[in-house]
Amino acid sequence: MRNLSMEVRVPSLVRVKPDALHKIGKYLRTEGFDEVALYYGEGMEKLFGEKVSISFASSEIKALTKKEIATHSIEDIFAESTKLKLKSRAIVAIGGGKVIDFCKYLGFINQLPVVSVPTSISNDGFCSPLSSLLVNKRRRTVKSLIPYGVIVDTRIVQNSPKRFIYSGMGDLFCKLTSIFDWKLAYNRKGIYVDDFAAVIAQNAVDAFIYYDNRNLEDLEYIRIIASSLMMSGMAMAIADSSRPSSGSEHLVSHAYDKVAEKPSLHGLQVGVASYAVSYIQEATHPMLKKVVQECGFLDFVSQNPLSRKDFIEAVKLAPGIKEDYYTVLSERGAIERLLEFIDKDEIINRMLA
Repeated sequence: MRNLSMEVRVPSLVRVKPDALHKIGKYLRTEGFDEVALYYGEGMEKLFGEKVSISFASSEIKALTKKEIATHSIEDIFAESTKLKLKSRAIVAIGGGKVIDFCKYLGFINQLPVVSVPTSISNDGFCSPLSSLLVNKRRRTVKSLIPYGVIVDTRIVQNSPKRFIYSGMGDLFCKLTSIFDWKLAYNRKGIYVDDFAAVIAQNAVDAFIYYDNRNLEDLEYIRIIASSLMMSGMAMAIADSSRPSSGSEHLVSHAYDKVAEKPSLHGLQVGVASYAVSYIQEATHPMLKKVVQECGFLDFVSQNPLSRKDFIEAVKLAPGIKEDYYTVLSERGAIERLLEFIDKDEIINRMLA
């Protein structure tokens, strides 16, 4: 049972709309963040710095710190935490997952609100209470600070490389398998399930699945994907656990990271793994089979397939990736059934080479 006195933090400032970056200064001013520490991902200042500077100037926002971040090493974050100006009222992160993870943990250390401004939506990390960092040169997922604000300029996201959008889709529809695994862990091991968090995660994926216009030129479709990923991140904050958004499919993806010579984007890996493990979950398989085909994920990954050899090895390693983490892969005979499915299924074999 969860501690009933625990405070649940969710974003207070949320804008998911076209041209939102033009108004970032206005949004920060409304929240009282007139002096901030501003961090860009690699190459992002060149692309968006002028827009941000104009918006800051028009709303009299001062960037006390302005840096481009090329690292997500925890040692570098601790070093940066000592350099933050005392007058900084918030941390603003503009770019991809690396700079956002950097800033979420920096905000956690310094107890400063973080405003997340993703320029692509390859996973739900831009609005989650976790950061993927390098700790002693090894990738680790650590608790950090869920953003106080999330500003998604859907026009910028739409113009980002399509692989990032399809990665975001994969990291979204995998919630079907992660929710199944969470409830299975409750039935088998008594693992606590926060029903509200599960509903939030389910509603997030449903909004994406049942949206009719699957055209990436449709800004409303981009908004649906971004908003659904944001809600997935919030579900983790509500549950105080990664369980609403991470199950057997993430174990396979983490194992793939370990064995693959060239790992792919996280969301693409978990999307493929989600389709695979849905076969042994049975209940989620018909929907996943439909979704991967209808949203274009199958066609995209078939042009950029994962390594078949490495994926099979990852499946074998997956149950041992997290200690005492019960999923459908923990069931008797599950790995054997999954390997047989991978050997014979036409769809999974289009995504592996």
